[in-house]
This record gives sequence, structure tokens and C-alpha cells, in this order.
Amino acid sequence: MRSSGSAPPTLRMLVVDPAAVASFDDETRHRFRDRIGAWRPQVIVVSLEGTSTAELPEPDYLVAEGGALITRIGTDEQATGWPPDGPEAAASIVDEPAGVAWLADSLMIPPSAVIAVVVSGRLGPEPPDGWAVIQVGDGPASAGASTVSPGEGSQLMEAVDAALGGGLSAGPGDITDTAFEQAVLSLRRNITDLGFTAASMVDNVFMDHDANYAAVWARDGVMTGLWAMALDDPELDDAFRRTLELLARHQAISGQIPAYVRIDGEQPDYSGIGGIASIDSVLWFVTGTARYAFHRRDWDFAKAMLPAVEKAMGWLAAHDSNNDGLLEVPESSDWMDLFPRSYNVLYDEVLWYQACLDCAALCEALNGDPGRWRDMAEAVQRRIVDVFWPTGRQLMELAGSTSGRFSTGEARYLLSQVTPFDYSWRCDVLANLLASLCGLLDEAKQQRVFHFLWGVGINQPYPVACMYPPIHSGADDWKDYFIVNFMNLPDHYHNGGAWPFIGGLWVRFLHEIGREELALRELTSLAEACRLGLYGEWEFNEWLHGRTGRPMGKAHQAWSAAAYIQAYLIVRKGVAPVDLGQLDPADLAP
Repeated sequence: MRSSGSAPPTLRMLVVDPAAVASFDDETRHRFRDRIGAWRPQVIVVSLEGTSTAELPEPDYLVAEGGALITRIGTDEQATGWPPDGPEAAASIVDEPAGVAWLADSLMIPPSAVIAVVVSGRLGPEPPDGWAVIQVGDGPASAGASTVSPGEGSQLMEAVDAALGGGLSAGPGDITDTAFEQAVLSLRRNITDLGFTAASMVDNVFMDHDANYAAVWARDGVMTGLWAMALDDPELDDAFRRTLELLARHQAISGQIPAYVRIDGEQPDYSGIGGIASIDSVLWFVTGTARYAFHRRDWDFAKAMLPAVEKAMGWLAAHDSNNDGLLEVPESSDWMDLFPRSYNVLYDEVLWYQACLDCAALCEALNGDPGRWRDMAEAVQRRIVDVFWPTGRQLMELAGSTSGRFSTGEARYLLSQVTPFDYSWRCDVLANLLASLCGLLDEAKQQRVFHFLWGVGINQPYPVACMYPPIHSGADDWKDYFIVNFMNLPDHYHNGGAWPFIGGLWVRFLHEIGREELALRELTSLAEACRLGLYGEWEFNEWLHGRTGRPMGKAHQAWSAAAYIQAYLIVRKGVAPVDLGQLDPADLAP
């Protein structure tokens, strides 16, 4: 049983020339293969073109055609982005060292973590700076290479151990397929007659303060249903439909959708901690209803649910009290229901933008007038970028003149909240990922977000922490209610805890910005996170400690399993996402 986690070691890349290893005896080749196998998946193995043998380790990638072709072994897919095309092509050198260097960079593996075992002279006189080159034979030497004589197996193993051994430990191979199968099984544990529960009712012990996990939650249920739709599984689709119909059945006269409906007695609750309304429950309901109807091409369902969607949008629009396009959100009024953010909250505004898009598409498909919501979506899009990605001067005008705070300077990510008197400089990771996947950020901003999140290690020990940096006692934004049930201590829960469901969005974000090889590696790390458990393996736990990586939430959390399913299907199978972006009204026809 696996019941704890620790930070993954540094990822390395081992470049293998088959001709170099083939020059040793059978025993050495077997030892070489077994040693590398024990270090998987912490070592990416790249084979250069040549005659392979059964004694060599199975590579992750093959670099062929003089470095012009890089293929993923197992899928036979060519790595996209290499060789360069367009304006970059003329200035690029395409050879084996350049191809390997590009692959390492795409996986965010630094040159100092690349080790090459090659025949003398294969990499030329000047291999890329920083590589550890182990050269076999007495031919022309590459600069800085260590030389091993053919047939001296002990020399080879000592050189490889010295180059690779630091910080590595034995680990399993690629587990992403296993994780996918386990995710589907975990998700099925959350199916009830009313819809999806937030967490499995048979795998958790609920106490008084968390008994509401035994309920159909609007945000959890909709995200779960959206991310499972690509499976086209009738049982899961029916559970999603029941979830949406249950929420509509308990819609308030005002248009508000309940935060959750308890399984026992089908009793709705419209608030979170402290009786505060749940804004994002209503936002997710609109998007979930529209996208279920479009994906299933269910015109009758769409027609029946349109009144509930329009009432929900009216309730939401009423929260734009100053008519500027953005919602004014009460404190702790969304999924972070024990956290101090309010007024214009990035996460809620991104969902508001998506809800306006989806409502417009639904109205147009049903021969209604989409104009109001389409215009609103355009206005919200402009406001989000203007308000949450401000210039340093704008921040100085906002914070410097009213609170005495310094400006953060030029933005590296979208701010988590902005009020008329102040702003929060902490990075809401979920909101920034959603904004990117919704199409709100241009390529330059996406790259700035990536480099910031990667630089701070938001994916360590597992993908990803929900916020950076955590709030510590004594900080201006620390609240004493963080210690309620010890939920929001630093690196806990909403205060920097690691959430696998956000990890799924992180993997998709990497795929979206073209870092496909890195997305595959992070999918493996996410699979490892989902494997951890309090009671056993493959628990798809709700959240993990942001520093130790150990699971601390509910077992078989529905959205953890569903987020992995969606990320896997997008990255490994090339399935198009169905939860975010533009809908085509023509796709929903009677």
C-alpha cells in the first residue's frame, strides 16, 4: 500500500547510441538495461538511430534521420515543433545534438541533466554545453567527454552511475494508462440516483463538519460531468444529466442554483460557510447545461432547460451592480469558501465570461436572441484583461494612492482579485489556467504565466498547488478563520494545497501552449499523485499537502478522477476538449 508522497527527484535525460552499448559483452548490456529500468520514470531515455538489441533499455524517444525526426516510442507519433519551420528554419542547425537539445528544452530538462553514451565522435567536436558525454572508443574525442574503452563494462557502469545516480531512486514505468483505467473506476463510485456526489460515500467517513460531501454539488458535479463527457459513456452521461436536472429542479425563484443537494432527503442548500451565496455553482450550471446539450446534440433537453439557464443568467447579471460588466462577488463565495477574496474575483469573472458565451450559443441554437449575452461576453473579455493584467502604473494608482502599498510592477500573471481600494498580488493558479484555456490570454501572456508557474515550482511535489505563495500568519491577508478545522494552514487546502483536479488543467495548459513533451511528463506526475491514498492506492484524493505531497482530503473525489480522464484523453489520445471555448450554434439542431 502506498500512503505517503515525497518530492519527485530531478528529471534526467539519457541519450543512448546503440552502437556504443553494443560494443560491450552480454552481461554489461543486461546490467545497463536493468540499471536504467530501475530509474524509470525519472530518466527519459532517447535512442539515436542505429541497430538496437534486446539488451538495450526501451527508449522513450528515437532521434532518426540525422536528427530531423523525433518519434515517441509506443505511440509512433512525431514530436511536433521539430525541426523548426518558418523564419526560424533558416537559422537552425538540424543534426542529432540539436534535435536532442530541442527535446530536452521542450521537457524543461537543463543541459546539466543530459547524459549521452555514444561512440567516439558521434556528437562532433563540440557537443552542447553542459552535457555529460561518455564516449566509447578511441576515435576523435568530443570536448569535455570522458572516455571508456570498448569491452570495459565496469568502466561504463561506473561512468553512468556517476552521471545519473545523484538523487535518483527506483520507480515504476509509464503509469498513465493504468491511471486512466483506475480513474474511470473511481468516477463510477460517485454515481447515485440523483447524480454525481463530490466524493465516494462508501470510501469516506464523514463527520458533522463535512457531512455535506454526501451530496450532489453544483460545481463539483458539473466539472465532473464535463470532463467525463469525452468518454461517451452512457452511464456517466446519464449521471451528468441527472445532476443538471436535479439542480434545475431546486432552482430558487430568484434564479439561484443551489450549492449542493443532499442525497439524504434531497434537501438543497444555497450557501457555503457562514451562509454566503455560492456564485460559481450558478456559473458552472449554465456552462454545464449548454455543453451537455451540445455534446449530446439533445435539442429537447436544451429547450426544456433554457428557462432555468435564462433565470440563472438573470441572477448572475444582478451581481454587476455598477454595470461595468464584471460581477461583484461577496467574500468566500465560490469554491474557495474559506478564503478572503471578494469584489472582482478572477476565477468567477472567467467563469462569467464562459457562461455568457455558452448562453449566447444556446439561445441562438434555439432560435432566440443571443445579442445581449454575446455583447456581454465581449465586454467581460476586455475588462478581464484590463483589470486583472494591469500595468505597473495602473497598480500604483490603485494601491499606492489608497493603501500605501508598492506596485508589483509589470504583471507576470492575472491578479486574483481587484477591489476599488486594493488588489491581491497572489497568483490564483486555477483561475489563470482557466483564463488561458478559455482563450482570454494571448500567446505572450500565456508564456509569461508558464514561465512564472514553472519557475516557482508550482508542480512540485505534484501538480499543482492552487495558489502561490501561501499566506502565513502575520501577513496582511491572513485571517484567523484559516484555522477552522485546521483547513487553511500554509500549504493546506485553499492556502497552497495541491489539487489533482487543477493538475489536470495544468497538463492541458502545457499542451495548449505547445509544450507537448512536458505535458506528457506532467501527466505521469499527475498519475503518481492520483495513485497516492490514505487507505490504499489509486484514491484520486481530493487534495495533497503542498509541500510534502501527502494526501489529506477525501478519497475518490469525483473531479480529481474526471480531471485526469480529460487530461489523458487530450494529451494521449488527441481528443478535443468539450468544457471550454466557443460553441457553434449549428451543432445543436432539432
